[in-house]
Amino acid sequence: MSDLNSDLLTQEVDDEVRRERMINLWKSYGKYLIGIAVGIVAIVAGTEGYDAYVKSVEQKNSSAFEATVEAAAADSSSALKLWEDVTPTLSDGYGALAQLRLAAAAIDAGDMQRALDAYDGLAANSKADTALRDFAQLQAGMLMAGKMNDLDAARGRLAAIALKGNAWYFSAQEQLALIDLRQGMLDEALSKFTLLADDAQSPQTVKTRASQFRSFIEAKQMSATETSAPAVDEPAGDTPEAETAPDTNEEGEAQ
Repeated sequence: MSDLNSDLLTQEVDDEVRRERMINLWKSYGKYLIGIAVGIVAIVAGTEGYDAYVKSVEQKNSSAFEATVEAAAADSSSALKLWEDVTPTLSDGYGALAQLRLAAAAIDAGDMQRALDAYDGLAANSKADTALRDFAQLQAGMLMAGKMNDLDAARGRLAAIALKGNAWYFSAQEQLALIDLRQGMLDEALSKFTLLADDAQSPQTVKTRASQFRSFIEAKQMSATETSAPAVDEPAGDTPEAETAPDTNEEGEAQ
């Protein structure tokens, strides 16, 4: 037999062996391979279906949110009712933004408690973004300190987010300093304003206001010190000796 024929025969035998192995493998594992293939198809189809669902929900939320924004702008007297109706139907980020819009509409309508409830609802929503939840807490504190004039309660709200590293740290710290100032706690207010004015990371607007308030408080404290110091009556007489030698035993009236 020639070498050529021998090689062809060897190749044919190898091909037959490979076919036999493939048949045996298919008999043993074919059903599993089919299952894997079906699973991959199902996963891909499921992922595409979920993505389509998510996009559909987002589109629905976006449309409803934008429609409410336009309707509220066109009829401000109905804004609160419009946001109260649409907010429960929105999810994720749009639901959180709707809560903030609802609170703003409640403030415009003069219903401070409704606004506070909206802020609290967002702050307590564990599914909402942390920065938005803390922002709601900040707004609640500012509302209580401002329009509701409940400074002690506002202090508690703001202190919870006036932590270095928090997204709203600087704003919360500034509001706490203003509460100190309103309550006559000048040293505490000065300490907070100084901290903000000297912090390189403070936003420029916050830094500028803090510097201005620091100067105001320092001037106020200096004025109070000068006012509380006892004055000394000048003795009668026009001589230089009389002017430079006051009677230290006679106290003048406080200014």
